[in-house]
Amino acid sequence: MSYCLNPKCPNPADPWHAHNRICCHCGSSLVLQQRYHIKRLLGEGGFGKTFEVEDHHHLQTKVLKVLIDDNPKAVALFEREAQVLSRLQHPGIPKVEPDGYFTFYPRNSHKPLHCLVMELIEGCNLEEWMAQRQHQPITESRAVDWLKQLVEILHQVHHQNYFHRDIKPSNIMLRPSKTGEDWQLALIDFGTAREVSGTYLAKVGAGHRMTGIVSPGYTPPEQINGKAVPQSDFFALGRTFVYLLAGRHPNDFQEDPRTGELRWRESARVSENFANLIDRLMSPFPGNRPHNTDAISQYLETIDQGTGGSSPRHPVTPSPPPPTSPSPRHPVTPSPHTHHRSSRSRRWRAKKAVTKKVLMGTAILLLPLSAAQFSREIDAFLRQAMSSMRRETATNMVKMSRSPDAISAIYSLQQIALTNTISAHLWGVNAIAISPDNRLLVSGSADKTLKIWDLATGDQRQVLDHNGEQVSAVAVSPKGFTFASGGSDRTVKLWGLESGKLLWTFEGHSGWVLAIAYSPDGNILASASADGTVKLWELASATLTHTLSGHTSQVVSLAFSPREPLLASGSDDGTIKLWNTTTGKLLQTWQSNSWRVRSVAISPDGKILASGSESGTIQLYSLHTGELLRTLHRQSGAVQSLAFMPLGATSGAETLILAIGGGSLDSTIELWDASKGEHLSTLTGHRDTVHSLSISADGTILTSGSEDNTIKIWRLPSTGQISIEK
Repeated sequence: MSYCLNPKCPNPADPWHAHNRICCHCGSSLVLQQRYHIKRLLGEGGFGKTFEVEDHHHLQTKVLKVLIDDNPKAVALFEREAQVLSRLQHPGIPKVEPDGYFTFYPRNSHKPLHCLVMELIEGCNLEEWMAQRQHQPITESRAVDWLKQLVEILHQVHHQNYFHRDIKPSNIMLRPSKTGEDWQLALIDFGTAREVSGTYLAKVGAGHRMTGIVSPGYTPPEQINGKAVPQSDFFALGRTFVYLLAGRHPNDFQEDPRTGELRWRESARVSENFANLIDRLMSPFPGNRPHNTDAISQYLETIDQGTGGSSPRHPVTPSPPPPTSPSPRHPVTPSPHTHHRSSRSRRWRAKKAVTKKVLMGTAILLLPLSAAQFSREIDAFLRQAMSSMRRETATNMVKMSRSPDAISAIYSLQQIALTNTISAHLWGVNAIAISPDNRLLVSGSADKTLKIWDLATGDQRQVLDHNGEQVSAVAVSPKGFTFASGGSDRTVKLWGLESGKLLWTFEGHSGWVLAIAYSPDGNILASASADGTVKLWELASATLTHTLSGHTSQVVSLAFSPREPLLASGSDDGTIKLWNTTTGKLLQTWQSNSWRVRSVAISPDGKILASGSESGTIQLYSLHTGELLRTLHRQSGAVQSLAFMPLGATSGAETLILAIGGGSLDSTIELWDASKGEHLSTLTGHRDTVHSLSISADGTILTSGSEDNTIKIWRLPSTGQISIEK
């Protein structure tokens, strides 16, 4: 039998095709690239079809994948799969020859069909195999062997600067080994694979949401949020082995409400040591998963040797050598065989030593990179930046001690104290807000909950469910009686602050609600959305008064003027817009020097608008004239959040203190004197993006919410210390 590839052919499976080179129905060629003869259709779904083909050059049966959708995104994913597979050489990965990707034009068609020929992996996938055996769980010994195989495959993938992003039973093939002694595994479907590069990691660190690939039950929370990292593969790997060891889909199990861990162990016959490893792979926070494939392999070896109990909950991570040990400029691709693992571990430990310093606590992001030079250059840059920052701070302190107009040694690291760290949520903390009386703190998270905290003690007072959807924004009313939240359910919810009771739900947005702000008098609530609009709601009547349209991309930040009916909005389209909230009229548009504005804030005196961008710059504008007053350059990393401190003044002089939260490549909080453009100090402690900052009304407390699942509470100098000496 032969098959015609033309989607418009009236009889593509005509038996007479086996005797011809040209289709007698549509005139299209039946032999592709003068070597591939299509034998039969294997399956179809999604964007493509899969065929069995005969390669006449090598006398082999292979698989042909054909993209039937010309959507640019689908084409890009298809081309990526071809690129990844052509670079990877491993018996557990379908082999693609350099000329395996090509385009084919059916007769009288001006649109090409994208084709990819790859090695035929005979056998069935693990989902089919488990169904054939009525979902009977596998033994631990088999699980250990299979996990070793998959870790070896993933090492090859990560070593080539890629990660898979869609590991699950249906994407793992089971085939007999060449010796016939046991089954061998192969990882397939690399259409969702992602290249790990400095640019990619910088975008993730800056809060940029990348293309999401979601397989329910197997996809980790950070990937659902569009922030996949190489360790996302480990989460999916752990969930896959839960399915194999328990014979049940991961979604059939409950999660521990305190830790987020999956409660699966009672359904599987597995040793504590191996179960600990599986739980470690599935840790909700990627920083708590093994750093790389070598860490997993080493722990598997301790299990084989009967020493796995030495680390009951955390697999052993190889100890890094001193930071002076260089990472090889051109790492040699390691052999997939186990006896080469020790030398490979030494090379990866060298890279770990560099990247661990670079990320200052978030070493997970750069570990799989083979571009060691990139890591060394980033490391050197950050060391130099930190050194320069210390020198600048010391110089500024000397200047302040000598200048009669200097600020009196404010905001030094000694005066700002970290008083509490709250392990607040199972997933990242997207938004926080302090009540006007400084008693309560509200937080919203990707874990689909809102929480109310006692600010003084850090004790949790209430947990509120946000309709089973992620929370992106929260704000507390200046009147102190209510707070509002918004998230992925596209609604704005109004809650009683003391009671936690849901009072009202505002509907109207067609995309995620990404930012919320109350007017200074508490009578108007503004909401910004991924649909590119800002909506103004009158709270007394619970009605929509204005829909502000003009942004061409999602609106991610809002700020009300404290003294006039003005509202600023910042968007991913790279602009900041100023609106009259009484009339709904657009008054001013500023074009940022970056294509993404991440945050906006208006000074307490209502004179200055600050915008923070993905490029790491903060632009200060006159709110009334529109003039660009000053550009601040963050020490390193993108700007994710902004907040002005309340004014503290004596002798008629004023100092504007601006707090700036950064992305995960530099997850610090910087304090600047916005009126002079001077960097004052840097607060460290978070391990990932600082999504939100909130400052108490009296300026004595700074709170920060982060992707690392924590809230930090900082004690600031009192406003009496924020003064200028004459």
